Amino acid sequence: MQLGTLQLRNNLVAAPMCGISNRAYRLLCKRYGAGLVYVEMLKVESFLHHNRKMMTLKYFREDERPIGIQFAGNNPLWLADACKMAEDEGYDIIDFNMGCPVPKIGKCGAGSALMAYPERAAKCFEAMVKAVKIPVTVKFRAGVNENHLNFVQIGRLAQEHGLVGVTIHPRTREQGYTGLANHERTRELKASLRIPVIASGDVKEPEDAMRVLRHTGCDGIMLGRGAWGRPWLFREIAEMQSHGRVFTPSPDPLERLAILREHFELLLEAFNETHACQVVRRYATWYIRDVKGSPAIRARMNRVSTREEFHEILDETEACFERELGHEPALATVAAAG
Repeated sequence: MQLGTLQLRNNLVAAPMCGISNRAYRLLCKRYGAGLVYVEMLKVESFLHHNRKMMTLKYFREDERPIGIQFAGNNPLWLADACKMAEDEGYDIIDFNMGCPVPKIGKCGAGSALMAYPERAAKCFEAMVKAVKIPVTVKFRAGVNENHLNFVQIGRLAQEHGLVGVTIHPRTREQGYTGLANHERTRELKASLRIPVIASGDVKEPEDAMRVLRHTGCDGIMLGRGAWGRPWLFREIAEMQSHGRVFTPSPDPLERLAILREHFELLLEAFNETHACQVVRRYATWYIRDVKGSPAIRARMNRVSTREEFHEILDETEACFERELGHEPALATVAAAG
């Protein structure tokens, strides 16, 4: 997929997500086939202020390329300044967030709340594109609510002002993440634009991705919640696109635990031990959510506070799975320990 001057190896994008899209997550998404990754969504004001937390959040390395950054805001001048800084810091692409439904973003007039002000959005588009040479895109929703669906208007404004692609999450701001993503809207948007359209929402299986691509004619897929604890979903979709089927088996429980272990070690590269333990609790829940004995494992993981404790829990859990494969009693040890 081509986004302006940026050529991607495929059409699969890892969504920028607050509290999720750290370096560890991005590296695993890349390994399993994501063509483009982003640092997590950043408020434009925070990015411009260079605070310590922001320095951690926007940190990336060369092995993550191509990598993008996504800004939330509604001030054209601030957004232009942030885009210049992002270009100077080496990002390959910039995305503008008009999709986040979280109240603390919306109360500032940013994220999906900006859908209600298309003229303001257009000024932001213009300022961002004029500020940099690297590609600029936007992600937006269907509208503020069912009575205010203006996604085609926003898409056309983006195209008119020089953005090289758009991503649509076809729920409304009012819906949040409830209900279903209506990809009839994705299809309508794609038919209305010349620039690439990327679909987001309710892609949890390779078959979901193929159904959306076929039905809408869109150019790519952005994966968010569907890839939580399952970065190999990128590989499965890529195989489905190339060969019509998924031929690489999904990781078994032992392999998942090995990936979780590596995920934790990657977290330790970016965060101190205490923070890494706090972050990994969430990821651990996703990696083990559908394996036998997960409630007992999750209960212990939710209290993990040191590197040694994390690896001890995984060691005991792996031993239980190995005994299960040998037809010995399964996971009783983990349950008892919890």
